[in-house]
Amino acid sequence: MRSTLSATLALGSVCILGMGAHAADAIIHLGDARVRYDDTRWQATERSGRVQFTPLGENARRLDPADLRILDDSATCTDLALQAYELGYYDTRALAPTPTVVGGVKGERFEAHTGCRNATPRGVIICVKTKGSAYLLQSLNTGCQGNNLFSGIDPLSEIANGMTFKPDAP
Repeated sequence: MRSTLSATLALGSVCILGMGAHAADAIIHLGDARVRYDDTRWQATERSGRVQFTPLGENARRLDPADLRILDDSATCTDLALQAYELGYYDTRALAPTPTVVGGVKGERFEAHTGCRNATPRGVIICVKTKGSAYLLQSLNTGCQGNNLFSGIDPLSEIANGMTFKPDAP
């Protein structure tokens, strides 16, 4: 009986370790940005100057999709954020950036509440400018629904934490 219990516990430990090994990181590139993400949590789809991150499985109930876009850096981050917020119902009258760092590069983070009657998640945009390009990482809702309102989950932190940028050539 004792050896059966030991064997069962050992097999359970191997299964748990195997499950952790299955959660592999994937990498996707957009311009000079390199994004490492958990492909058991996110599906990344690249489409003409953008990567769409769609939450998978059980995560789809708690996380909203995110997009990473690469744009010309001629406009300010505030102007780029205002343009992006036009896709939804966002109140941008008091829009103010807060400083952030993504992949070692200084950027700006914006948050705007929706103008929907029902409670919906804030729209969040992170803007980083480097080497002549602006990178917008955003989680926006085009309608009056969303998944992460009371989850306490920052919709962009996981993706932003996996971002790095190519170093300048010597």
